[in-house]
Amino acid sequence: MTLQIVRDWASRFNARGPVGLVNGKAPGGRATLNDLQRQALARIVESGPIPSIHGGVR
Repeated sequence: MTLQIVRDWASRFNARGPVGLVNGKAPGGRATLNDLQRQALARIVESGPIPSIHGGVR
């Protein structure tokens, strides 16, 4: 953990109290995938590789 992280936490605590330490939504742009696409991707990842298509897997 770096000193900067501790400073950020202290600053958030001083500004908003204990609630300031609760993680909120991360800043950034909108998600590229919609809910259906995210669910389809999760199914693909969870099913694992298909040996006949992906060849040998390690």
